[in-house]
Amino acid sequence: MNMRQQLTASFLKIGVMYLLGTVLSLITSILLARLLGPESFGQYAIVMAWLALVALPVAAGIPQLITREAASYSQARSWGLYRGIFRAANIWVVLVSGILFSLYLVVDWTEGWLFDQGKWTLLGIVIFLLPIRGLNAMRNGAIRGLGYPSLAELPGQLIQPLIVLVLIAILLSYDDLSVSAVLWLQVIAGAASLIVATILYRRVRPSLVRDFTPVYEYKAWLRALLPFTLMGVLGTLSTQIGIVVLGFLGTDEGVAALRVAERGAQITALSLVLVNMVIAPHIVRVYQEGDMAELQKLSRRTARGAFLLTLLLAIGLVVLGRPIIDLVFGVEYVAIAYLPMVILVLGQLVNVAFGSVGMLLSMSGHENLTLLGQFAGLVAIVVLAVLLIPKYNELGAAIAASGGLVVWNCVLGYSVATRLKIRPGIF
Repeated sequence: MNMRQQLTASFLKIGVMYLLGTVLSLITSILLARLLGPESFGQYAIVMAWLALVALPVAAGIPQLITREAASYSQARSWGLYRGIFRAANIWVVLVSGILFSLYLVVDWTEGWLFDQGKWTLLGIVIFLLPIRGLNAMRNGAIRGLGYPSLAELPGQLIQPLIVLVLIAILLSYDDLSVSAVLWLQVIAGAASLIVATILYRRVRPSLVRDFTPVYEYKAWLRALLPFTLMGVLGTLSTQIGIVVLGFLGTDEGVAALRVAERGAQITALSLVLVNMVIAPHIVRVYQEGDMAELQKLSRRTARGAFLLTLLLAIGLVVLGRPIIDLVFGVEYVAIAYLPMVILVLGQLVNVAFGSVGMLLSMSGHENLTLLGQFAGLVAIVVLAVLLIPKYNELGAAIAASGGLVVWNCVLGYSVATRLKIRPGIF
């Protein structure tokens, strides 16, 4: 099977899985938006956004680093190093999670007023998700690096949202659905997905790995982890900062509207997400072989395929967005979510048109350039959010998010063209 056939097969497998996962997540969001109402759903969205930020020291950078190193070590048959980095990553996640949990307890004990106000009391629940997220991300990266991208996404894309839906149905039967209850469901579902991820990892890991003594290259890994972590931090901030700023400067209803709008944008960006997951180990291999012509073909073909699918979805959402929101989320979300959704969808069109620029740089050892692009995009988002949210609420947050995407991709596209000497994107 040649590379094109491998990519197509992997894309189809992950595509089916991600489609099912997206449907499950969308159903969950629909149920929560309708059952909790705009204000409570907005509080839930804010707390989950804060979780993503607090979890950054635990999980940010780990999956990308392990994906790259696992692909490299497995190709070179360096199983001692492979075993060493996996064990070191486990220790990192557990240690940092423990430090953050202890810090939370200290702050809550000494400055309890901070967590005794409205939605902020809910942070005490999601803190239990920190080690779960980190260990899940680590196993995801390892399985993907070993060449099983579709299997890597099974726990997070299917198992976890399916369990959440089942548990929501159980709570509804007892008429006991609240924001705090839903957050506890996330903890339970996350723990279950971690068990599944661990089982899958042990199945795909070569059996001979256990025969090798772990070899540790702490200095090299920490040097590589720093830019990957910073990329994870900046990437998460870029996706969550709009919700966070909106939570402070806007309203809970505005947060709910932006979260609904993001669901549409998430669908349009799905094709590029799938492409990035599939091509990561292939980029490592082709770049190490020095075949830049093949790398150019890989980049252009995947970008064009992703953009075509995104364009079709974007047209459908722009034309039919209002009735879709009305039908799916409820009439109260139409007026506040449609325009932000259109703006976010247009931003994703630009994002997908540039292709896998971040993955190309990261998997070829140019993490610092990826970091630079993400930082530029984040600065644009923060500046636009602070300027626009006080006046335009969720609409300003959507403009800020799309503006940051454009800046981010322009910087990364330039870096790909100058450093890798290939033309990024669909052209």
